[in-house]
Parts: sequence; C-alpha cells; structure tokens
Amino acid sequence: MKVLVTGAAGFLGGHLVDMLLERGEEVRAMVRPGEDTSRLRKLTGVEVVHGDLTDPASLKRAVQDMQRVYHVAAKTGPWGPEEVYRAANVTGLANLIHASMDDGVQRIVHTSSIAVYGHPLHGIVTEDAPFHVEDNPYSRSKIAGERLIANLVKDNGAPVVIVRPGWIYGPRDTASFCRFVSLVESGKGFLVGSGKNIVPLVYVRDVAQGLIKAGNAGDEVIGRAYNLVDDRRVTQAQYLNTIADCLQVPHVSRRVPYAALYAAARTAELAWQAIGRRNAVPPPVTTYGVNLLGTDQMFSIGKAHYELGYVPQYDISRGGAEGVKWYLAARSNPFQKRDHLVLSS
Repeated sequence: MKVLVTGAAGFLGGHLVDMLLERGEEVRAMVRPGEDTSRLRKLTGVEVVHGDLTDPASLKRAVQDMQRVYHVAAKTGPWGPEEVYRAANVTGLANLIHASMDDGVQRIVHTSSIAVYGHPLHGIVTEDAPFHVEDNPYSRSKIAGERLIANLVKDNGAPVVIVRPGWIYGPRDTASFCRFVSLVESGKGFLVGSGKNIVPLVYVRDVAQGLIKAGNAGDEVIGRAYNLVDDRRVTQAQYLNTIADCLQVPHVSRRVPYAALYAAARTAELAWQAIGRRNAVPPPVTTYGVNLLGTDQMFSIGKAHYELGYVPQYDISRGGAEGVKWYLAARSNPFQKRDHLVLSS
C-alpha cells in the first residue's frame, strides 16, 4: 500500500515510518524544506518529498497516488504566536484534507492530542468527554482542528479518523524525555507535589501502532476519535524513578508543591506576555507543563481496544529502558542543554 506520512522527520513520524516499512508498505515521507532528512534517506523503501502545510501546491504533489495519509505534522508546545499554530494545525490541516480528497485518498488518520480535554480532569476520561480550551495556542488550535474535521466529515464525507495520543515518550524524543533523563541523571530532578498522581504515558511505537490500526480499520471508524495511552497506570514518581533505575542513579526524592509551582508558572507566562515575548523562547516553566507532570490524568482506551484492536505493547519498564538506552548512546548531543518544563503531547 502507498502511504504518506507528514511530519516524517519528527519523533513520532520517524517511528511511524519505521513501523510502516516493517509492514512492507511503500512510504512517502513529507518533510519541510530545510529539515534534516539524513536518517530517512538511509531507509530502504522511503521516498522523501518536501512539503508545507501552508503551501497547498506542495500538498497536492505529496498526496498524489497515495492510498493512506498519516498526518503527524503539527505545531506543538504551549508557547508561541497564535497565528503560527492556527496556520499549521487548522488551516494547514484543511489544506491537507482537501488535497487528499481531491486525489482520492481512501483514509486520512489525523494525530490530535489528549490536550483537547484540558485540565483539570476528573475520573477516567473517555472520548465522549467535552473539549476544554486552555489558555495556550496549542490547546486552542488542536480543538479547532478537530471541529474542522467534524464538519468536513459531516458535510463533505472526508475519510478521516482521529487519534488522541497521551504523553509520548521513547527513543529520539528530544522534546521532553531526554530532558527528564538529564535532570534525573544529574540529580536535579524533582517531583511536583506528592508524585502519586497518574501521568498519561504512552510509548512511541504504541502510538504508531494505533495510527496504523486506525488507518486499516473499516469505514465504520470514519469520523471517530480514539484515545491512545498505556492503561497500565503509572505515577509521576514511578515514571521518574524508572528512569533513575535504568540509569542506576538514586531515586528522585525532592518535592516542589504543586500550587507554588503552578503559581510561579502562571506568573512567568503573564510576565512574558506583558513584555511582548510571545514570539520568543517560552518561560522556564509553564502551566501546561506543570499540569502534565503534576496532576492526575487517566484515560480509557476501551474504544480503541474494541474498535481498532489497540493493545499497548510497552510498559514503563520496557519503554523506559529503551528510551534510556537511546539517551546514553546520544548523550553527547547538544539537546541536553534544554532542561526547562515546556512539555508537549
């Protein structure tokens, strides 16, 4: 089968390409001009093309003759200009869906996020939970993107399925996992609150598995959304201390009160906005990051299990070991220098 992966040079996109190749699919990898494609070009069976979600002409070329489109590309993180998020996550999404439909693509799998549920969360969250917009452009654009899809499915018959991954971790994750490993290794790690809260972890290859299953399921799944997390509950302390065990360093024991850290994050965000730094690097700590690490977040994957056949294969012990193994092999890379809590999912 001929498949297109957008965001193929990224963390999740790269692992999805790997798994599609393992299945024998013909993969076209779409990357933005200027992105590093060296790893992709070493893979047998991958056609690398340049495209941009804000350039409809490039999308028409990218989707040509494709049967499946796995849409992973997005503007992530909780800080930045609103118009950049909207251009990629809403307008760009519409551009891709229209181009795909015009070319006769049979199925589009859109990667959304559990961020659409917002905070605080109560109990075990299913896909029927309402959207809750948080005060950051990532949340607003992801919800807007899902509403756009709902309208296109209803009015135009767009063949789109949505997946909502949790907090993705694993090898090649330079956005958050490597920074947590670095903090734990250096003894600078800390727990937000008691550390007993459940964090919504999911290993990267399990998310890729869910994407593939959504792409191959019957037409009855079109228009539906599916949570993709590991339902083996893991606390914040278990997550960080599994990393510590893999590194063979002492467990994380230092604690910072949740309320104090959240207040500091909100103060920093307001200060950054007041001095016009919305387009600059994010504050050293954000409310999005504090909530992701320090609050209870439990999600049901029953719908994905029964309708897609989704079963996570990597528990935190196996996934953590794979991630730390990668980190130790790549520890000389400069990404370790970023150690602030600006997290994305």
